[in-house]
Amino acid sequence: MKRYTQLTLNERENLFNMRNQNYTFLEIGKILGRRGSTISREYKRNLHSSSELGYLPDTANILAKGRKARHGTKISRYPHLKQLISARMIEDRYSPEMIAGSLRGSEVSISTEAIYQYIYSKEGQKQKLYQHLMRARPKRNLYYGRKTRSDYGIKDRISITQRPIIQQGEFGHFEADLTFVKNSKKINLLTIAERKTGYLMAVLNDSKESENIAIKLIEKLVNVPRKYRKTITFDNGREFVMHNKLKEVIGINTYFCHPGSPWEKPYVENSHALLHRFIPKKTDAKTLTQEKVKNAIIKLNNLPRKRFGFKTPAQMFANEKFYQPDALRA
Repeated sequence: MKRYTQLTLNERENLFNMRNQNYTFLEIGKILGRRGSTISREYKRNLHSSSELGYLPDTANILAKGRKARHGTKISRYPHLKQLISARMIEDRYSPEMIAGSLRGSEVSISTEAIYQYIYSKEGQKQKLYQHLMRARPKRNLYYGRKTRSDYGIKDRISITQRPIIQQGEFGHFEADLTFVKNSKKINLLTIAERKTGYLMAVLNDSKESENIAIKLIEKLVNVPRKYRKTITFDNGREFVMHNKLKEVIGINTYFCHPGSPWEKPYVENSHALLHRFIPKKTDAKTLTQEKVKNAIIKLNNLPRKRFGFKTPAQMFANEKFYQPDALRA
């Protein structure tokens, strides 16, 4: 069933004009895609205090907003939502979208936008809830560019434009990248995301030398049956110059994004933002261990995702035919 929403100012203006042309409430409702009872209630509730002026759209809009303000937001009417939002964000690392999705069908649901408004309200700012968002921005809608990088002359580099079309629901297409933390330009996390399931693998490296990266990629992907090792997509970092080794050893085809186009491998890019909820960028690289990385990946793969109807990547991966409990270990 479609949720009720208040009339917009534009709808109120149309209501005003059509009433002046002697349209009935039922006729107006059909034109506006509303019930006739909704139009009738709107008209009667928002009549101007002067009977001579009757219904005026601007006045009706002000009156409606005034009633909404007196009622307060849903979060103010249900204080337990504040504790739930804080706990889910701080302890469970849920995003606002994940919180809203997990509450669907419950006694008190809430929209993603309402959660964002609470995060950036005075109360939310006081708790610094924004620090637990993917990009931890103190203000909304701040965007930052990334520097364009060349292709570094990678031998036998095949552009993403030549990658076969990936069919919807097709397992076996991967994206890989490196991400770093504080105090190190060498220690890194090599991440591999499977596109269909969103499942992420990661390994802690003490070097970003291309030979080391190629070996680690092979060690991770060899656990996937040969017929499911279809493609893997990289950016143009020099750490991937030995990409041919993957095709030689495990038979997976390699492709590269256009220079300066990280959005062409969105699954691993978005996974980095989630991963840094559990391993913040400010983490001292010297304190990282493989066990800490493994625990972070397990938590990440058990976060509900909107695109899966709020199932988790772990659940989606477990549905694959070849799945075994130890396959693609974190």
